[in-house]
Amino acid sequence: MFAKPSAKRRLPAQWPVNPRPLANSSERQVWHWLQTVFPDHHIMVKLPVTRFTMPRQPGEGKDWFEVLSGAYCSFTICNNLGQVVGCVDVMSRNGLSRGNRQLKQTLLAQCGIGYWVLSPESLPQADALRAEFLGASALDSQPPRHSQRAELESVRHQLHEVLDRNRSFRHHRALDGHGDDALQDGEVTPWPQADSFLGTLDSRRAPL
Repeated sequence: MFAKPSAKRRLPAQWPVNPRPLANSSERQVWHWLQTVFPDHHIMVKLPVTRFTMPRQPGEGKDWFEVLSGAYCSFTICNNLGQVVGCVDVMSRNGLSRGNRQLKQTLLAQCGIGYWVLSPESLPQADALRAEFLGASALDSQPPRHSQRAELESVRHQLHEVLDRNRSFRHHRALDGHGDDALQDGEVTPWPQADSFLGTLDSRRAPL
């Protein structure tokens, strides 16, 4: 007797999931503080390390991707060119496992990327963190003036308004059944996206 193959689950018309915040209250506190420390940089939230690293030997990409695909830091700081200058983990109630911490410390140090573990109750001096991630010369370069920060906030606010309108439009299309036909009629199957960790993409032609 052969076991009857299980039926493939089809994609639901209404997904049984709800949205949730990217960060908890402790992480949000550190997030907002980092924005004041690095107003001239971008603070990325829970970005996988595979997004800004790549194997030295391309043929080993899949093996190392399996090892590292679940590794991420609470926050990743990058400049306007998309170059990562430092990573921050927020200490949670359950702490941070020694193995997890050592993996990221070693990996990031060998890539020339700074790494700190912070607690919202005992944040370091802003100058110390900037110097660690940007080098000693960062102490001589001042973050943007208040007027520049206000201008950046205005642009960011306008961008959020556009994104909210687009998100609302896509949401109503999905509810009306006008979404991608492949999503409406397809079966639940893995949809892997191209990952630059596994191969050189246009964005990786220039050295990081």
